[in-house]
Amino acid sequence: MNKIEIFGIIMIIFAAVVLAGYGLYAFVQAAEIPALIRIGIVALVMGFLIILLSLVRERLLDMQHEKLNK
Repeated sequence: MNKIEIFGIIMIIFAAVVLAGYGLYAFVQAAEIPALIRIGIVALVMGFLIILLSLVRERLLDMQHEKLNK
């Protein structure tokens, strides 16, 4: 990948994190949603993100391992 593609990916990830963070903040601050439901949904989202990041990390490690074996 060239530098422009990497920069574009970084910008997309940054924008997604900012928007998701604001959405999560607004969701947690919503008074009409019971606290237990808010905590449960936040835990669900965090669990999903942890699994997603671990899968991405595993794939990156596999790609590095494949490069070394060639």
